[in-house]
Amino acid sequence: MRIARLARLTHRWLSYAVALQVLAWVIGGVLFAWLPFQPWVKAGDFASPPVPRLQTRDGDALVAGLQSLPPGTALRSAASVAGPDGALWKLARQDAPTLWLRVDGRPHVPPDAATIERFAATIYRGPGKQAGPATHLPEVPARLGLVQETGGRGKLWRVAFDDAQGTRLYFDGTSGEFVTARTEAWVWYDLLWRLHIMDYGGGEDFNNPLLRAAAPLALLLVLAGAILTVQAAWRARKRQAPLRG
Repeated sequence: MRIARLARLTHRWLSYAVALQVLAWVIGGVLFAWLPFQPWVKAGDFASPPVPRLQTRDGDALVAGLQSLPPGTALRSAASVAGPDGALWKLARQDAPTLWLRVDGRPHVPPDAATIERFAATIYRGPGKQAGPATHLPEVPARLGLVQETGGRGKLWRVAFDDAQGTRLYFDGTSGEFVTARTEAWVWYDLLWRLHIMDYGGGEDFNNPLLRAAAPLALLLVLAGAILTVQAAWRARKRQAPLRG
């Protein structure tokens, strides 16, 4: 009886403490299982990321660009990316802004709205139409209070489309490089993921103190419920025994 009473009290008070979080875990699990991940969340049905097209001679621009850098410049990486008007060399420097070089050797000029809109039209694959002009955003507003569509990154161009998912394409404000595609499915997925792992900031730390505290409490809630279930089944069996006799 003591075990049963303890189980009832534990189950009752823990349900008050973690019920909403358990509900968030369950709802999130259902959404993660049923929401089409690649087609909707990753916007596979709505956008096709561009691939830079390079030729052997395009390395000449990279060599010339590297030779023009001030002596002692520390580079972290060099990569080719697809820009609105062709491939670009992206030179990430240590403690300095990124440098952009056109592979055809011409000076790189930051894109305007019309250039970004033309580039977006080559990337978009959905059934909708462009919902408005390209918008330059110093900061990307948070969605649903928690969701950062670009991870806090700003100074971007955004082009929106009027399909069922409200697809949005983001481009770097300086280079025009395609950054990411976002949909309403992605927003809800990200929100429930943050609630699922209890990381309301970056949304990536699934080993944070809040989750570490809530998980054992949820386990105790389940164990207490299991004890009560076994007890109820045992009592029901005892009541039915005289009837069978």
